Amino acid sequence: MLSVKRPLWPAIGLLIALTVGLIGITTAADTQSSVNPDHGAPTQVSLTPAESWECILNQHQLTALVTSEDEPLGNQRVEFFLNRFPAAVGDIVETDGLSPTKMTNTFAIVQTGLEGEATTTLVATRPGDTDVTAFAPGIEDDSAHKVFSVVHWVDGCPSFPVDAENPISTPHPMSVTILNVSDGSPVQGTSVRWTITDDDPDARFANAPGDGNTVTTTTNSSGVASATLEQVNGVIGDNGVLIEVLTQDRKTMFSSSMVKRWKSAVLDITATGPDQIGLLTEATYDITVSNTGDFDATGTDLTATLPAGLEFVSATDSGAAIGSNVNWDLGTIAVGGSTSVSLTARGTQTGDQVINYRAESDEGLTASTSTTTEVIRGGLEVTKTGAAEAAVGSQVTYTIEVTGTGTGASTGIQLVDTIPAGMSFVSSDPAGTVSGNQVTIALGTLNPDESSTVSIVLQANQTGDQTNSVTATSTEGASAMDEATTTVVRPELAITKTGPATALLNAEFDYTITVTNNGDGNATGTTVVDTLPADLMYVSSDPAGTASGSTVTWNVGALEPDDSSTITLTVKGTAGGAKVNVATASSGGGNTSQPEARATTTILVPNIEVAKTGRAAMFVGNQAIYTLTASSTGDAPLTGVTITDTIPTGMSYVSSSPAGTLSDDEDTVTWDIGDLAADGSTSVTVTLRGDSVATVTNTASASADEGVSASDTLDVRILAAPGATLALTDEFDPVSEGEEVDFTVTVSNQGRSPMTGVTVAVPIPAEFNIVSVSDDQATISADQRRVTFNLGSSLATGDNFSFTITVSANDLPAGEIRQDTVTTATLTYNEFSEPVSTDEGTTVIEA
Repeated sequence: MLSVKRPLWPAIGLLIALTVGLIGITTAADTQSSVNPDHGAPTQVSLTPAESWECILNQHQLTALVTSEDEPLGNQRVEFFLNRFPAAVGDIVETDGLSPTKMTNTFAIVQTGLEGEATTTLVATRPGDTDVTAFAPGIEDDSAHKVFSVVHWVDGCPSFPVDAENPISTPHPMSVTILNVSDGSPVQGTSVRWTITDDDPDARFANAPGDGNTVTTTTNSSGVASATLEQVNGVIGDNGVLIEVLTQDRKTMFSSSMVKRWKSAVLDITATGPDQIGLLTEATYDITVSNTGDFDATGTDLTATLPAGLEFVSATDSGAAIGSNVNWDLGTIAVGGSTSVSLTARGTQTGDQVINYRAESDEGLTASTSTTTEVIRGGLEVTKTGAAEAAVGSQVTYTIEVTGTGTGASTGIQLVDTIPAGMSFVSSDPAGTVSGNQVTIALGTLNPDESSTVSIVLQANQTGDQTNSVTATSTEGASAMDEATTTVVRPELAITKTGPATALLNAEFDYTITVTNNGDGNATGTTVVDTLPADLMYVSSDPAGTASGSTVTWNVGALEPDDSSTITLTVKGTAGGAKVNVATASSGGGNTSQPEARATTTILVPNIEVAKTGRAAMFVGNQAIYTLTASSTGDAPLTGVTITDTIPTGMSYVSSSPAGTLSDDEDTVTWDIGDLAADGSTSVTVTLRGDSVATVTNTASASADEGVSASDTLDVRILAAPGATLALTDEFDPVSEGEEVDFTVTVSNQGRSPMTGVTVAVPIPAEFNIVSVSDDQATISADQRRVTFNLGSSLATGDNFSFTITVSANDLPAGEIRQDTVTTATLTYNEFSEPVSTDEGTTVIEA
């Protein structure tokens, strides 16, 4: 049986008193300096866990928390020490926190971290108790600055069962094994308590009293304690179990939780198919059998029973038809898995047809469902299309499409086409039987949404409207008809095209194309095609055309005699030179002429260049003149020419010639030049001043109304010209022992540009102590021996700043009546590579 020892509190108290007395002397200063100003002084220390059990040779961690009014305090000293009474066991192996220090195996010091915590880790090599004291010397209240914990070390350590899965309704045995760490021998006679913490679904322990939710067993000679969990009702679900190893007085030494999952296979079946199908049409039914349980479903069979009005066609996955049944051997369906099959059947009788489905596994699990499909008859639809107009003597092709409608099939379909008097039969596809002015074609059977296309070619022999009719009938009595009318005409087309003689590169311009019907009949399906030469790009047209490669096509439609249609084609040239553009016109309906028209446009190429010249370097405050030259270098004159100079940050505008327009924010100057001849050029100047140290890019740009532009840049270095002086003076000299004196530091900028990053450092000689400084920007080092001033911003030209350091003179060494000392101030700033220093000598005399 596991046994534990009780803490020896009187011995601990004595050790605490002795240790606190020794430690308190050395930690008072540390404690005072570590108070957190946001929360005040520490008022409470805690140590967790207060009592615990641990196996020997395992590491065990304790955590001390220092707080002030429930707020954690960092940087607080905590001292851990172990009470070494005769039977005590355990050693400190490590600490964690700020500046951890393990002094001995029984004493360690550590500072708390940001969360106010400091930890110590213990280990013991034999059974017994470790009494631990955590002492926070920063807590002034003697009744609150110490806390205690006891760790009971035991030789026997338990091995707990882990989460498990079982089929529903099967008992689940569990066991805890407790072995001695020292020699591996079993621990007999230790109590283990088993408690059901989640009783949904309902479960109990075998041979347990009362409701069976809790049972206590004892380890046997092999160190094993066992319990068996049983289901009250066999259903799927989880039960949580808490397992506790108890002391002789029924306290929990060790505990663990596990989850027992009860599982089973569950079959589910779904089937889908069409709500309606037509007579003699096929339908596909998709069936899925799923296992939504926790174990595999084995030996699963699926059966679909067909009604009299559905005929078996085929089945996937080796489905076999025997009479009206279709059977599948699905085998094993894994947990979370599913198997899908398909069945195809043909409707042979009208009305509602119900298919029943059933799935069954070797475990006796079943699932069933059904689908209902209505079988209905179909109908016919016929459409006939042909040319609306045609020329005398031309052949006209009519397309007839017969389609099965609804959801049923139509059989024995016959198509009869009636030829008008002004036209004659030429051919048909498929071939038909001609009798008088009728052509009969057999089409056979059409399923729903299935179509059959027939073409009939007739020759136009007379002008006027020629109406061709067609009728389709089926064996089931379905009927449909349609007709098409063609007007026979004689059209003749003419075309003209006009456009500009010249145009600018990349500038849009228009061609006007006019097509006219000069014949005595309608020109149907009139088309205009414009072929663009290389480097002439299509932009748009009115009306809209279809662009493909280098051609643009317009479907003008029908033109009556003497009727015209005008097209505006917008293009632009992408390269210079003469561009010849050709347009042609054509139409259907027997028109034989394809006239063409040409237009030639020469593309002029404008271009502009700009150059900027001037000084590449200047000092802050100096001025420089920059010249901007714009030139027209193309073969076309330029209009609306402007020159713009973009003034970079670090420079500012002074003047320009001729006067330009300065923007409101003074960062650009613009000149309106006007026109430039094809080979012309013009220049302007701008005077700029350097304002701050930098290397900047000054950009000049030029543009014209023709859409051309150019830019040029010039990098300019603006050089710094700061200059600093540093002075250090004492208020009076000599200075008596204990007397206070002021040292004044003054920094001045005598240069022509600001100083940045200004810092002054003044080390204080040992003969003086700092009393105060006059400026909030001055900081005193932690050891009170150095004053540093950071200006925090730039010091402008002509500006200066001063600050005062007040010090007191220390007493002279014995036997001396005077002492000479030198104080040094050092200045650094970004614009000067070396520090600048100055000294002030002061004599300290005997008081």
